[in-house]
Amino acid sequence: MATAKRFDIEQWIKVVPTGEFHYKEVLDGQIDSASYGRLRRIMWDLCHAPEPVCEPVGRRDGYYRPIPDAVLPVDWQDVEAKKDFPVVLPFDLRKYVFIYPNTAIVIAGSKSSGKTGFLYRTIVLNMLSINTILLSNMEGGKEQMHDRFYAMTDIQIPKPAPFMTYPVYDNFHDYIKKPNTLYVIDYIDAPEGTDFYMIGAAITKIRKKLQDSVAVISLQKPYGRDTAFGGEQTLKDAALYIAMDSGKLKIVDAKVPADKKLHPKNMQWKFKYDEEGTKFTNIEPYYGSD
Repeated sequence: MATAKRFDIEQWIKVVPTGEFHYKEVLDGQIDSASYGRLRRIMWDLCHAPEPVCEPVGRRDGYYRPIPDAVLPVDWQDVEAKKDFPVVLPFDLRKYVFIYPNTAIVIAGSKSSGKTGFLYRTIVLNMLSINTILLSNMEGGKEQMHDRFYAMTDIQIPKPAPFMTYPVYDNFHDYIKKPNTLYVIDYIDAPEGTDFYMIGAAITKIRKKLQDSVAVISLQKPYGRDTAFGGEQTLKDAALYIAMDSGKLKIVDAKVPADKKLHPKNMQWKFKYDEEGTKFTNIEPYYGSD
C-alpha cells in the first residue's frame, strides 16, 4: 500500500475524479490506512493553497470535489442561430415547443400515469433518425421491457434494435458520453430514498455532460402535483417540463415556444392509455382544473 505523498495526491485530483470523491478513494484507494491522518492534512493544505485544487463538499465529512484548472471562453457568435435538435415527441408536442441541443426534457409522472410509456414512445419515434440510448433502472426486468416495446404494433422495431439499452441505477451523468445523441433516462430517484433535494442536482449534472445532445428524463411525482419529488429544483434545468397523471398530460413549463405568439405553458391534454402501457389514444385538449 502507498504512503500519502502530496505531489501524487495533487496530480490524482487534477486528472482522475470527475465529481465528488472521498479522501479514502485518493490514488484509487491504494493509500495505507496508517497514512490517513497525513492524507487528511494534505487534503486540508490542497484546499487552502493559494491556488486550491479541491474543496470540501460540506454535506458529509471527508468528501471533496476537484476545482478545474481553467474555464475556456465560449465563442457564442460562431454558432448556427436557432439550432433545433430534431427530436420527435408524443402528443405532437413539437408543434408547441422548440428544443435546442444541450437541453433536458423532464417527464414528471405519478405512479402508473404513463411516464415510461411516454419514454418508450419517444424512443421508437426517433430510433431510426437519431442515435438513441436508453439508460434504464430495469424496473420490471427485461421481460417487461420486451413486452412493452413490442406492444407498439403500429411501429415495427427492427432486430437488433437500432438503439442501445444500459442498466443504470444512479450517477446517470457518468454515462452521458456521445455527441448528437438522444439520451432517455428511466428514471432518477432520490439517492438514499429521502434525499429528494439531490434530484435537481442530478439533472444539472446530466445537462452539463451533453454534447449537442438532448436528455429526456423521467421522475416520480405525487399525484395531483405539477412538480416531481425534489420540487422546484427539478424545474430549473428543463427546457420542457411535463407533468403526467392518470389520463392527463400538462406542459408545466417550456422555455422556448415553437410559436412566439402561442406559449404552451399550462396546456393540457387528456388521453387513454392501452393495457400494455405503450400507446396513447383518444388524445384531446383538456381545459379542466381537476
